Amino acid sequence: MNPILIRHLYGSVRRKRFFWFLSLYLLGIALLALLLMGLVATPLFFINISETSTTLSMLSLFTGGRAIYWFSGIILILTSSLLVPINALGAFAGERENRTLDLLITTTLKIRSIILGKLASAMLSGAVYVLATLPLLMAGFWLGGVTTTELGITLLFFVLAMLAGISWALLISAFMRRTIAAVLTFYGLAFAAAPVIMILAAAAGSLANAWRYNAVVDIQPFWIEALVQYGWVVLAGLHPLTAAIVTEALGFEQNSWLLLHFTVERYPPGASTTTLGTLTLPSPWITYTVFTLIASAIMLRITAWRMERPER
Repeated sequence: MNPILIRHLYGSVRRKRFFWFLSLYLLGIALLALLLMGLVATPLFFINISETSTTLSMLSLFTGGRAIYWFSGIILILTSSLLVPINALGAFAGERENRTLDLLITTTLKIRSIILGKLASAMLSGAVYVLATLPLLMAGFWLGGVTTTELGITLLFFVLAMLAGISWALLISAFMRRTIAAVLTFYGLAFAAAPVIMILAAAAGSLANAWRYNAVVDIQPFWIEALVQYGWVVLAGLHPLTAAIVTEALGFEQNSWLLLHFTVERYPPGASTTTLGTLTLPSPWITYTVFTLIASAIMLRITAWRMERPER
C-alpha cells in the first residue's frame, strides 16, 4: 500500500477535527432533508372526505421519491466537487508551511507515487462524506420512480466529481505556498465559474431557438446547423450539475441513457419546415466522463511537473 495513504489513514483517525466536521456536515444535511421531506410528504396522502379514509397516491409517492432522490443527488454532487477537495488543498501547500516538503521529495518515493498517494487519501476521505449521506439518496430510490440505470449514473457522477475536484485542488496546492491561499483560489474560481456557466447555458439555448426561426441567414452546411442547434448538449457535459440535469431531462424524453437522436430543422417564417437531417450525440454523462478523465490526467501531469521542479 502507498505510504502516503497509510500515513493519512493513521493521521485522520487521531484527529478530532475530522469527526467534528463530519458531524456538522451530517447535521446540516439532516436539517435540509427534514425540511424537504416535510414539503414532499404533505401531498403524498390525501383524505377522501366522503369515505373518511386515507388513500395513498402512487403517483405522488413516485414524485416525492424522485424529489428526495434528486435533492440528495445534487447535494452529493456539490459535496463531491466542492467539499471533498478541501482535504487536498493542503496536500503540498501544507507541506511547504510545515517545511516538510523537501523531506517528502527526498525520500525514495517517486513523485508519481506521492501524487497518487495524496489523491487516494483525499478520495478516501471524500468517500466517507458521500457514504454518510448515501442513505438519503437510497431513500428516494426505494420510494420508487428512479431506475437502476439512473442510480448507477448518479454514483458515477459522484466518483468523477471527486476525481476532478481533487485533481484541481492538488494542482492549485502544488503552486501555492500557503494553504489559505490555495483554499481562497480554489473556491474563488469555483464560485466565479458558476454564473459564467449559467450565462453560457442560457445563451446557448436562446441561440439554438433563435437560429431555428432565423430568416435572415441562409441555411448553412449541416455540421454548422447541427453545432448551433445542439452544441449545447455537448457543452452541458463539461460540468457535473449541467450534465446531470440534461442527462435526466433528455434521458426521459428520448428513453435512452446512451445515444440521443435529434432532428436538425429550420423553420423560416412563411415557409415550410426544412429538415436537414438527423444527429446522434452521446448522453451528457458520457461526455462528462471522457472530459473528466482527460482533464484529471492533464492536471495530475502538470502537478507532477511542478513538483519535479526545484523549490525556489
